[in-house]
Amino acid sequence: MNPTRVLGPATGVPWRPVALLTTGGVTLLVAAAVWSGTSVSGASVTVGVPLLAGATAYVLDEAASEAVGAVPTSLRARTQARLVVAAAVLVVGSLALAVVALRSGSGARAGAVVQLAGLCSVAVAVAAAMRRRVAEPGEVVAGGVLAAVLVIALAHPLDRWVDVFPSEAGQRWAGSLALWALVATASIAGLWAATRDPLD
Repeated sequence: MNPTRVLGPATGVPWRPVALLTTGGVTLLVAAAVWSGTSVSGASVTVGVPLLAGATAYVLDEAASEAVGAVPTSLRARTQARLVVAAAVLVVGSLALAVVALRSGSGARAGAVVQLAGLCSVAVAVAAAMRRRVAEPGEVVAGGVLAAVLVIALAHPLDRWVDVFPSEAGQRWAGSLALWALVATASIAGLWAATRDPLD
C-alpha cells in the first residue's frame, strides 16, 4: 500500500492553528511541571488539556471541500488519514502530562491523559458532524471545547455526582474514568456515523 496515497489527505490539514494550539497546550503543561505543587500548575493543566483537544478539532478542516469531495476516495478514508495528526497531538500531550506526573511525584496526575483522550474524541467527533454542513468547523469546535471545560472546571456543576477533572489522589477517580470512557465511546460512535459517505 502506498503511504503517500493513504496519508495524502493529511497534507490538507490547516497546520498553523494545529501547531499553535498544540504548542500552547504543551507550553502550559511544561509550566505545570516546572511549578509543580502550586496553583499555577493546576490552572496550567486545566487550560492546557483543552487547548490540545482544540488542536485536534482543526484536523478535519478542508477549505477545498468541494474539490476534495469529487476525488475517488471515501470520506471515511480521508478522515482516517487526518486522524493520524490528531493521534500525534494526543501522544505529544500524553507525554507532557507524564512529565507533569513525574514532577509532581503523584501518579494521579497521569490520569489527566484519560481526560485529554476523551476531550480529543469529543472535539474530532463534533468537528466531523459539523463538517457535513460547514467546511471548516475547527474554530467553532475548539472554542466550544475550551469554553465548556472552563465552565465545568470553574462552576463545578456536576460535582454532586462526579469529579469531571480530578487531579489529585483521593478524589473520585473511578466515576471520572467511567464518565470519560462513556464519552469516548459515544464520540467514536458519533465519528463513525459522521464519516459515512453522503451517498451510502
